Amino acid sequence: MESLPQLGKAIAQVLLPTYQVYTPLLLRQADTIKSTARQTFSYGKHPRQHLDLYTPSKTTNSKIGKSVLIFLYGGGFVRGDKINPNFPEGLVYANVGHFFAENLGVKVIIPDYRLISHDATFPSGGQDLELVIEWAKEHMGHDASSPTNLFIMGNSAGGVHLATYLFAPDFRGNRQKQFKGDAPALKLSGVIFLAAPFHFDRAIAERAQTLQAYFGNNVRDRSPLGLLRACKKDGSIDDLKAVPAMVLYGGLDPQDEILTPKNDFVKEWIETDAVANELTVLKIEGHNHISPVLALGTGISKEEAWGRQVVEFIIAAASKS
Repeated sequence: MESLPQLGKAIAQVLLPTYQVYTPLLLRQADTIKSTARQTFSYGKHPRQHLDLYTPSKTTNSKIGKSVLIFLYGGGFVRGDKINPNFPEGLVYANVGHFFAENLGVKVIIPDYRLISHDATFPSGGQDLELVIEWAKEHMGHDASSPTNLFIMGNSAGGVHLATYLFAPDFRGNRQKQFKGDAPALKLSGVIFLAAPFHFDRAIAERAQTLQAYFGNNVRDRSPLGLLRACKKDGSIDDLKAVPAMVLYGGLDPQDEILTPKNDFVKEWIETDAVANELTVLKIEGHNHISPVLALGTGISKEEAWGRQVVEFIIAAASKS
């Protein structure tokens, strides 16, 4: 972590150097990371619609009860794999599945989702997440008398897809079907945004083509902030009453692309009566945009500190369910 400030803050600039910093740290823990059982399943018909399910070696933490965590990685809508083929020994994102499965004692789902190279366009990220949730309900939510707590974390572009599912009108019917009613099999018990770009008003010029390809001509309204404002206006934000939310950002995240949009989103959230009291905002000291997920599984307390704060958030949220 000590070497990260000298790398800079721009996402493209820090990407490869940050991987180089964390590669030896994760390789030292390869056997431990791989000790967490991983199975792969299909959750849809598209070749990209597969997920990895991580099962903890320990018994479930009694404080958290019956829960599952979905983690959506980032990649700017153009890259990303549940097992990164460019990282030695397939440790990323196995390290994330391992860390949360073992520290929470719950199952962790890491899905692949469609990218622009698969002709993905808005709201495909929300559609893929919708299918993953339906898969989780089918395989983990059979006991309606004791619903499974569902937690969802979205990192960077994954956070955009999480926001799409939570706020876009396309998914309101599914949200209500899955989480509302007298005896839902799943209960949405918490959402976590990790270094998400909540809008793109100050995105670097190089992103214009990608944003156009994914969002079309309506980037602002389809961004997480635009969708939050819209569902606040139409009242559908009420669906998220009593759902704890967490916004995390790196101390070395870029101002224009992450920090300013984060400030704007948080301001809009806390001015929304339905959800104002359900938000935790956390700065991840010493980390840049890429490093938080790579730090998990290193076994280094300072590196993993943010992950343990997420664990505490999830345990506290589950205890209220």
